[in-house]
Amino acid sequence: MSMKRFYSQGYTLLELLVTIVVIGAVTAIGSAPMKSFFVQNEVRDIAWDLRMSMKLARAEAMTRGVDAILCSTTDLSSCSGVAGNWNQGWLVGVDLNNDGAINEAQNELIKVYDVDDNTQVTVTPNDPAFEHTVRYSYTGWLVDGDDLGFDVCSGYGAVEGYARREIRSSIAGEPKLTKNMVTKC
Repeated sequence: MSMKRFYSQGYTLLELLVTIVVIGAVTAIGSAPMKSFFVQNEVRDIAWDLRMSMKLARAEAMTRGVDAILCSTTDLSSCSGVAGNWNQGWLVGVDLNNDGAINEAQNELIKVYDVDDNTQVTVTPNDPAFEHTVRYSYTGWLVDGDDLGFDVCSGYGAVEGYARREIRSSIAGEPKLTKNMVTKC
């Protein structure tokens, strides 16, 4: 007579509970570094995009021989007027007819950059002259203001200690992006 052997095909309750506890511990330990990783990447990406938009506006001004405008809005109709909000996005365009505005009908709009509505990142100009627009002349020099600059911060506060990104440019220079480890956001 032969004996039938039965093999277990599953997990015991104890094995299942141990697995759940291990997964919970790994998730709890890894969530803080992951948040920091995502926040720092978001700050870096927005700062990089703003710097590249400034470089684009400056290059277009010099290439086309007309003023170029970087405007603190994503709504073309409100590009000339009161101070905008750099946190929501910006436009890059040229002023072909020298009327101080970007006219889409005349193909003056070059780029629209929208910032995600869910972001905590803040973009702050360092000079009141840049609260609404940054204007480059056909020489590549700034039209208004002496020293162009923006501070890009995480918006989570100094308690978190995230590094601030700074975009700085002299009146004649191209924008430089630095990571300020001393002054945290």
